[in-house]
Amino acid sequence: MEISLEKIKYLRAVANGAVTQEEVAHCRRNVRIGDVFRVRDVQRKSGTREDVRPVIRKSRVTGKYKHLVTLDCGHSVTYVQIALYHRQHGNSRYIK
Repeated sequence: MEISLEKIKYLRAVANGAVTQEEVAHCRRNVRIGDVFRVRDVQRKSGTREDVRPVIRKSRVTGKYKHLVTLDCGHSVTYVQIALYHRQHGNSRYIK
């Protein structure tokens, strides 16, 4: 039984934390319109750079497309970002 070089590269990438095609396909199937995600955003009080403050907002899915999802806050995220979101644990979970 011989393992190909491509299989070895794939196994190393998975061991290092790569997002697999199976994870992306799972996210694509299971994300529904109306699902809620926490997204990192910035809040500006004025036009200067000093008044920028990072905030985390809850946003709902408004549309699904082949490679990305649109949210009601104006952001769009890819299925890879959603897969990484589901890997995170605890209260600090948000899409970057």
